[in-house]
Amino acid sequence: MMTDDQLPRSEATGARPTARVLIVDDEESIRRLVSKWTDISGYEVKAASSAEAALLMMHAWTADIIVCDIRMPRYSGVWLIEHLRTLYPTTAIIISTGYGEVDPSLLMRAKITGYLAKPYDRETLMAALDQAMEARKSDEPPVH
Repeated sequence: MMTDDQLPRSEATGARPTARVLIVDDEESIRRLVSKWTDISGYEVKAASSAEAALLMMHAWTADIIVCDIRMPRYSGVWLIEHLRTLYPTTAIIISTGYGEVDPSLLMRAKITGYLAKPYDRETLMAALDQAMEARKSDEPPVH
C-alpha cells in the first residue's frame, strides 16, 4: 500500500551509493510520495509528470535510474523507454504500473531492470532501486 511513512531524514543510509533517480508518473500524489521515499533513502531525485518532460530533463540532468509509469496521457511510458534505450543505454529502468502485467518482450527488448506493481511500499521500491544499481555496476566496464 502506498502510504506516507514518517521517517526521519537521518534514516537516509550512508551505505547506498549516491545515484540520480528520475521518477516519471502523471499522478502527482504518487510522484511526490515516491520522490520523498527515494530522497530520504539517500538518492538524488527529480520528478517529471510526463514522458516528454522526462526526456527533456534527461538532456540536462542524466539519471542513473528511472522509475517510469507505463500508462500516461499523450506519450506512454513505453514510448519514453524506447527513446531512453536509444539515447541513454546505461540508464537502469524500473517499470511502475497499476494495470497488471507488462509485455515480456518489452522487458527483454528494453533491458528493464525492475517491475513495480502499484500499489507498492517503500521497501519494495528500495529493493528495486538497489537491484537497478547492481545491474548498472555489472554493465560498467572494469576500471583500469
